[in-house]
Amino acid sequence: MAALRLIYLCNALDEETCSERSITSDSPAATQKVLQVASVLRNSGVVAVVLSLGRGRQQGTGRWYPPKVVRRGGVPIVYAPFFDFPVLTHLVSLLGLLPLIWRLRSGSGSSVLLSYNRLPHYLMAIEMARLLRLRRFLDLEDGDLQEGGSAFRRWVARVLSARFDRLCNGGGMLAASALSRQYAGQRTVCCYGVASPVTNARSWVAKPLVVLLGGTLQRTTGGQLFVDAISYLRTLARPELEDLEFVVTGKGDMATSLQALAARDGFPKVKFLGSVSRVDYVRAVQRAHVGMALKLPSSDLADTTFPSKVIELASVGLLVLSTRVSDVPTLFREDGAIYLNNEDPKELAERLLWLIRNREAVAQTAMRGQAYIDEICSPQKVGLLLKAFFFPEARSNISV
Repeated sequence: MAALRLIYLCNALDEETCSERSITSDSPAATQKVLQVASVLRNSGVVAVVLSLGRGRQQGTGRWYPPKVVRRGGVPIVYAPFFDFPVLTHLVSLLGLLPLIWRLRSGSGSSVLLSYNRLPHYLMAIEMARLLRLRRFLDLEDGDLQEGGSAFRRWVARVLSARFDRLCNGGGMLAASALSRQYAGQRTVCCYGVASPVTNARSWVAKPLVVLLGGTLQRTTGGQLFVDAISYLRTLARPELEDLEFVVTGKGDMATSLQALAARDGFPKVKFLGSVSRVDYVRAVQRAHVGMALKLPSSDLADTTFPSKVIELASVGLLVLSTRVSDVPTLFREDGAIYLNNEDPKELAERLLWLIRNREAVAQTAMRGQAYIDEICSPQKVGLLLKAFFFPEARSNISV
């Protein structure tokens, strides 16, 4: 059978490269999903390669970082050059992908290019892929803001979206079902992420019950809601709150407020770890019993941005406490997670008190959530689903 090759065009960044190139604007969750998707495709017989811009915000240091190749979790990541110099940095990123696309294309067999979102820096590379007759797909992870900004910027965004959709006309891999309204192509498939259920010998009667809040720490992701709920709980001064502990990881506009909350006395206790390495984050997840995803339903993109962290949290056996955003209720159903129905600090406080008082129900709900995730997001199922989507000519050899 002819070789099947997928080039995953993105800006995924491993920790070593972030440190080497002094990049602080990375998204660990996005990188993790890219590597997981590439890994399951490789396991299904596709030669999947990650092609990364390897860039962050321009800081004007004037440093030049040449192209390089690293391997993470068995997945090769090819990094484009990065020049940290005003204006020229964008030109280098635009042009630096072109020779890499040329070298990565398959001389024989079938090759496709998958673009992670609609980033302007990708345009020339996708145009080149079109000239080389590679089929092109769009990985749409975030919806477009329909309001805000100047009329000119909204017009540019519409033009950019239309151009990407015409170029990436092979199909759209969507992070949430609602994104199908923002992709002009006919073929779509939902990919929430990849979950490898892990048996963790955590004790559900242990004290304290550890609740994890991680990711981007902003008001729109529930940062202020969490602060207000903890402040309210502390005014209750109930002894049972000594059995509840919160761990906060990540970065964002609310980081300072959350750090101040952790520094204040009172129960429940809050530990603020801030931005941590992947190893330390995994350690925090393994120690926790509950993981929270508090994106506000009233926020922009609430329906069209899926909080992918819930997949990882549930896959290792944590109970997911989430707002009703995107496809979370569809994925976890009503009995596989605990939901917050309103953006109300007192309601969140009530849910947290319920966790302490109902340990057995917490454990059972977590177990159901883990099983539901495995039904849809197991590595084998995701790998075969995506292989059939990107390479329909191989469908006769695939059993999904």
